[in-house]
Amino acid sequence: RAPGETALDEVFGLIPDAYARFREFYGSLWTDGDLDPALLELARLRIAQVVGATGEARVRFGAGEAGPTAAQIAALSRWPSAPEFSPVERAAIGFAEQYALDPHELRDREFDALREHLTAPQISAFVLCVAMFDALARFRTALGADPDDEIIDAPIPSPTAGSLP
Repeated sequence: RAPGETALDEVFGLIPDAYARFREFYGSLWTDGDLDPALLELARLRIAQVVGATGEARVRFGAGEAGPTAAQIAALSRWPSAPEFSPVERAAIGFAEQYALDPHELRDREFDALREHLTAPQISAFVLCVAMFDALARFRTALGADPDDEIIDAPIPSPTAGSLP
């Protein structure tokens, strides 16, 4: 492990140039697009649940500012019927869940649901975000780069973030 403030810093810090580029790119996903950070956070958390990335699921980006509500997070595993979610949130969570389970099984219905609420550029950006969320959740799990056993409230990532929880 490399020196670092977080478990992710310690593992990813072994390849510092790649980590710097990753932090910049990852932060830009949250800030450069025309997507609601709370929508992205719901998708990220659902992916973490589906792939069993308990450490990734403990991170809460945007808590208290632009993130999902505590009620939404608590209801995330029952998103199809939970009243806490809007139609666009259901479309995003459903897409993210299927992507994490098996992206080969994504069908027109998942894309049609997104098209009802998002533009083509937003859908492209959203799918890129989902891919990165899935990759980071699996990276953390594979390398044991999970945060401690408590919930971590963190600001929405930015391209200039020095560290990720």
